[in-house]
Amino acid sequence: MPPLVHLTLSSSNVKTGNIPVSGSGSSTCPDACPLKEKGCYGLGGHIRFHWNAIDRADRGTTWEGFCESVAKLPQGQLWRHNQIGDLPGDNNYVDGDLLAKLARANRGRRGFTYTHKPVLEEQDKHAEKNRDAIGAANKDGFVVNLSANGLAHADKLAALGIAPVVTILPAGTEDNTQTPQGRRVVVCPAQKRDGVTCATCRLCSRGDRSVIVGFIPHGMSKKRVAQIASAS
Repeated sequence: MPPLVHLTLSSSNVKTGNIPVSGSGSSTCPDACPLKEKGCYGLGGHIRFHWNAIDRADRGTTWEGFCESVAKLPQGQLWRHNQIGDLPGDNNYVDGDLLAKLARANRGRRGFTYTHKPVLEEQDKHAEKNRDAIGAANKDGFVVNLSANGLAHADKLAALGIAPVVTILPAGTEDNTQTPQGRRVVVCPAQKRDGVTCATCRLCSRGDRSVIVGFIPHGMSKKRVAQIASAS
């Protein structure tokens, strides 16, 4: 049975603002993500209890029920998929059929998310099919940001031309910068200015943007995250 998905209609997360947010079971998280075992936001604090409840099937609904709820959101509604978890499909695999159902349910709304599912052949055998599924979702208006492990990795993802890109930033990088190949990187505005949230910024929800969004490592594992970014 696929993992359940939970939709919160108004988030209390100060970073996202009071927009709808969802969370998926941890089996969707790919081994390709270097933060999977240590460094992941979902492994600490209150959000971990929420994630555990989804994994135990104490909270959440089926994918079909989730898509029905998304389709009932107001037209033009900004919402974030997966503050925890990743795209549908176990581990490194993206279930293209399920992702397409979500993209259809999102039509007329401004859903966005991030994924660490592998899209480069050097990463995994599912890369080509994952690219096709993610590219199709973006074309249908559901914005899936490719998550890079560092600036050089961000160049590789951006070169695919299938989706916008975000990246973690290496230690010491706290201002706008560029990738080794000269692509512009804008530091997440919510990390730079008080009062800015996903609800007010909306940069990551823009599928047509040319800039890469960079995230400054923070939290208990910020040193490890920064080291990953420095090596990628």
